[in-house]
Amino acid sequence: MNNPKVPWRFQVSAVLPGTGPASAGNYGKFFVANKKCVVKSVKAVWTTASTSGTLQLQRLQGTEAKASGDDLLSSTIDLSGTAETVNSGTLTTTVAYLILTAGDRLCLENGGTLTSGAGLCVTVELEQVD
Repeated sequence: MNNPKVPWRFQVSAVLPGTGPASAGNYGKFFVANKKCVVKSVKAVWTTASTSGTLQLQRLQGTEAKASGDDLLSSTIDLSGTAETVNSGTLTTTVAYLILTAGDRLCLENGGTLTSGAGLCVTVELEQVD
C-alpha cells in the first residue's frame, strides 16, 4: 500500500488580552521558525473594535526590526470591524514572502487609530516544508 507523505500543518497564535490592542507598543514578534515552513492562512478576532486600527503580518529576516519586514497580507485587516467575528487575511501573491526559514520571525504590525480596541487574537496556520 502506498503511503504518500502528508504535509504537517500547525498553528501559532498571538494574543493581546484586555486593552492591549489599544497600544501600539504591544504589537511585535510572536513566533521564531526553527524549520522551513510556509504561511497558509491568517485569522484574527477581537472582543472590542478599535476606532480605525489596522493589522498587518510581517516576516522578519536576519536583523530586520518591526515595520522593516515583508508584508504577508495583500491588504491590512481592519480592526474596526464587527467584534467577535473571525476575519481572514488575504495572503500576498509574492509566494517567496510566505516562506519562513529557521530564524525568521512573524511580527504583528499595527496602523491607524487603535483607541478602544480590546481582546485581539491572531492565529497563523503554517505548513512545514522538508
